[in-house]
Amino acid sequence: MAMTPLQQLHSILKAEHDTASQLLAILKGERDSLTGSDSEVMNDMAAKKQPLVVNLEQLGRQREAVLQAAGFSSGKDGLEAFIENQSERDSQGLYKLLNALKVVAKACRENNQINGGIVNVNRQYLQKAMSILRGRDVNPSSYGPSGEYSSQVVRQPLLGRV
Repeated sequence: MAMTPLQQLHSILKAEHDTASQLLAILKGERDSLTGSDSEVMNDMAAKKQPLVVNLEQLGRQREAVLQAAGFSSGKDGLEAFIENQSERDSQGLYKLLNALKVVAKACRENNQINGGIVNVNRQYLQKAMSILRGRDVNPSSYGPSGEYSSQVVRQPLLGRV
């Protein structure tokens, strides 16, 4: 027996919630590996994260297809119209699932932004260190022999001198 659009949508939203929850756990693990500078774990997390993102995209397309096949527009408005068109019990169940999905999606977005910030700061530190080692520090600053701040730094590469 074929699933009704209601059953299909419920199944898809549940799968999206489960997949997003898995992604959230990986993003939290990724942050731990970023702050601990554990490159092996970072690579492992990145490898696990990509298939989940692809799966979420596929589930989103499936959700849109179910809405359109049921005669509703795609997107947030179509989803809400579909839910409102169901019985009170069914619409409450869908809203509960949708709200849980929104909470997990928001947490994923926040964790991903935090992780991106950590990556960006680490990248800036690395670029600065490489510039100093190559003798190309764009904003050289240091302390002089008497302890005062000075921007008069000798620009000689450290790499190759050793």
